[in-house]
Order: sequence, then C-alpha cells, then structure tokens
Amino acid sequence: MGNVTRLDRVSVFGNTLSFLIPHDWIEGQSEDDHYLYHLPEAESGWLRVSLISIEVPKENLSGKLDEIFEGEMHVTIEEQTGNRVCTWEKDSEENGVPIRLFYWKIANAVPPNHVREAIFSYTVVSNLADLKETRNAVDLIGRLVRQAQFCRPN
Repeated sequence: MGNVTRLDRVSVFGNTLSFLIPHDWIEGQSEDDHYLYHLPEAESGWLRVSLISIEVPKENLSGKLDEIFEGEMHVTIEEQTGNRVCTWEKDSEENGVPIRLFYWKIANAVPPNHVREAIFSYTVVSNLADLKETRNAVDLIGRLVRQAQFCRPN
C-alpha cells in the first residue's frame, strides 16, 4: 500500500480528548457519551469512542491507572504519549447481523488530578473481518488511537 492516508485531528468531549482519523471519514450519529466516525456510505467499519474522566488526588494518579488495567493481560505503553493501551476483539451480533468488534482501551494521567480513559471500538460485519483491507484499517486505527492526546479542559 504505497498511498499515504491523509489524516485529520478531531477533538471531542470538550477538547479533553483528541486523535487522528482518516481525512475522508465523517462524523456519524453522535450522542453525549460517544462519538462515531466512518467512511461515507459505509456499511461496515464504524469507529466509536467514549471517555471516562476520573478526578483523583495527584498522589494517586499512577495507582488509579494501575486499577483501570488491573487483570488485563496485554497492557502496553505507547512510547510517544505514555498512554497505557489494552486491545482485544469480540464477536457479537447487531440486529441479527454477525459483527466483530475491535477494542482499544487507552488511559493516561492528566495532571494535576485527572485520569482519563478512552474506549475506542471499531465494528465490522463479521464476513469482512478477515479481509486484508479490514486488517489494514484495524492496524491504522490502532496506531492512531494509541497516540490519542488527553488534555485538560479549556
């Protein structure tokens, strides 16, 4: 894949979270508690993000992060951002259609006294889940959301 994907930065939840998405994606039907993004006309491939913000005493920031990932198997730390990241997949069903969900739980401390946890999920129709195109999209999304930036509200 030699072509470079143009990216746009989106800021959501009152500018407390920002991340990159492919330029040609559009925002879907968003609610107060989550935002949706997808390619126009897409029947598969919906990215959803929700955010939990926890206020903690500054001396407990690290402990709270440990607590969020307690019991998780594969937690990695994103080098550039220091984000803690955990990923998994799950098969499910939506309106009778088999789907596969790819998840990224990403959290970090936002000094002086907040921990923010973003849950990103990418939903695809099951019979498309193992296509090279889908796997490429999942890899790209994974790289982008790992570098999500958590900010203090303005």
